[in-house]
Amino acid sequence: MKRLAVSLIVLAFFASLVAAPSYDSVIRVGSDQNPTTMDPAMYQDLASAQVMRNVFETLVAYDADVKQIHPLLAESWEVSPDLKEWTFKLRKGVRFQKGKFQDGREVTAEDVKYSFERAITISPMVRLYMVDHVEVLDRYTVKVVLKYPYAPFLTVLTDVGAAIVPKEECEGWKDQFTLHPVGTGPFKMVEWVKDSHMVFERNEDYWGERPYLKQIIYKFIPDKSVLTMALLSGEVDITSDVLDQDIPKLNANPNVQAMAVGGCNVYAVYMNSMKGPTTDKRVREAFFRGIDIEQLVKVIFPNGTGIAAYGPIPPGSWAYNPNVKSFYTGYDPEKAKQLLKEAGYDGKPVKMTIYTPEDPNRRKAAVIIQSMLKKVGFEIEVQSLEWGSFTAVTSKADADAYTIGWTWYPDPEFFIFYMFHSSRKGTYGNGGGYNNPEVDRLIELGESSVDQEQRTQYYRKAEELIMKDLYYFPLWHKLVVNGVNKKVRGYKPSPDMMIRLYAPGTNVWVEK
Repeated sequence: MKRLAVSLIVLAFFASLVAAPSYDSVIRVGSDQNPTTMDPAMYQDLASAQVMRNVFETLVAYDADVKQIHPLLAESWEVSPDLKEWTFKLRKGVRFQKGKFQDGREVTAEDVKYSFERAITISPMVRLYMVDHVEVLDRYTVKVVLKYPYAPFLTVLTDVGAAIVPKEECEGWKDQFTLHPVGTGPFKMVEWVKDSHMVFERNEDYWGERPYLKQIIYKFIPDKSVLTMALLSGEVDITSDVLDQDIPKLNANPNVQAMAVGGCNVYAVYMNSMKGPTTDKRVREAFFRGIDIEQLVKVIFPNGTGIAAYGPIPPGSWAYNPNVKSFYTGYDPEKAKQLLKEAGYDGKPVKMTIYTPEDPNRRKAAVIIQSMLKKVGFEIEVQSLEWGSFTAVTSKADADAYTIGWTWYPDPEFFIFYMFHSSRKGTYGNGGGYNNPEVDRLIELGESSVDQEQRTQYYRKAEELIMKDLYYFPLWHKLVVNGVNKKVRGYKPSPDMMIRLYAPGTNVWVEK
């Protein structure tokens, strides 16, 4: 009994050391990417999606683990047996933030109809391409009718690209809405200095649980190693996407920690299927045969935060195939040389340009690939471009090859459809112009089935065909690693690389 009493006293002592959450803390988030827009319909990049989640909300939302979908602006929903009609009951009493053209009015079903129709009309990503039309059934009930059965529709609606926006503000500001964003979210944007920082303040009229954070400041520092130094010096409290080489620096500092979670991502080289040397399958196979992917990944991730990839579906997806390596075309440099001779490159190199964005890992990978392939007969130029120029070149099949990074939700649809369905030619996802009718058919079967096991088999078969076509050279899957000051409470990294400060089950604060 005496020992138990002592234990209780010790527990009470340590409990007293953990401060209670406060409502007056400020958090500073360091990011290596600049947002390009604050208009949900227009965004195409992770950095924009991340900051927009402070201001805008969707009908449903993922938690920080990106496993469970929770009600948000919709409190419930029903779907017809044929997966074509989705009916949502809206939460009553939710109000938009006050803006220039409306004074914080209530959100209704008409706003859902307006927001979806607007996104369908102007979104460069055409995220709601599967929607046929939207019907307002009453003030708080809306039905979304799809063009065809589409199983992952609820997941699509978690994306901030499907956020609910007020018509008055969108039409009042027109293309300036991005500078005056108004939504229903827990924070309001109060300052945006492009290429420098953004400031968000708590929405005191927010309908949900009150956020602990009073203010969020994003600082944009394009160099990831400089970003790590900013964390170590106390300039920021959380950093995005820590480089593998910087992990030891974090581990050596008692005030910060590297927080990691398995990522739902894949990095790869996408080859051009419409013009240039890679239209010859023998050249593409020589590309595969000339690269030792295991060695490449060891060089880039010496601290083990990345693993070699052998297909486009990542381990974080429920459709991941543990046997994917069995249909991967492996390293064989002598075979590569022979293939290039057969393709007519006897004595002359295959000249290609690989484009990369300003991502140090992808730039480094391109240089390693350049070196490895030189030994088998390629002469590769590496071009590194800022993000806007990079996507402009790559989405139009103007690159011989480019390095692509793709992170999204665990449903395989987001890794197979967006990168390999022929309807996505001309977008960053399918910038190589890939077109295989049988892959299209399998994707469409996967979309229309309600049975997850059956869907898994369709997507895995599509993945096998994609790897046999040899246009897509997988590089790696990596852990999502955030650098976090130990004063930050209630935070955990998300597999989709979003830094979620407020989400279902998450309400972050900073201890003083």
